[in-house]
Amino acid sequence: MGWGDCGTDSQGRPIGYSFEAICDHLNCKEKIDRGLSYVCGEMHGEDEYSCEKYFCEMHKNNWILMDDERTTLVCDECAKDLLESGEFIVDEEEGYIRRV
Repeated sequence: MGWGDCGTDSQGRPIGYSFEAICDHLNCKEKIDRGLSYVCGEMHGEDEYSCEKYFCEMHKNNWILMDDERTTLVCDECAKDLLESGEFIVDEEEGYIRRV
């Protein structure tokens, strides 16, 4: 079994790299797919760092340091939410968002 067809998300949309889509950012019309390359975060579904949406490279360009070694890219809205939570800051020296 591959990652081409991973079922559906909570909105009933098919997910996996076999499914063509449009960036979930408001008013963006960039063609993408619903594979891991475009998912907010590192895996399908919502978690502590990310939503369950899919974005083009322009709208998924915020690096998050998840632990001492793992980083992932999240969308603009998730980055904003993390920073507003007060639990995360922008590490200007390293160029990513990290837990305080």
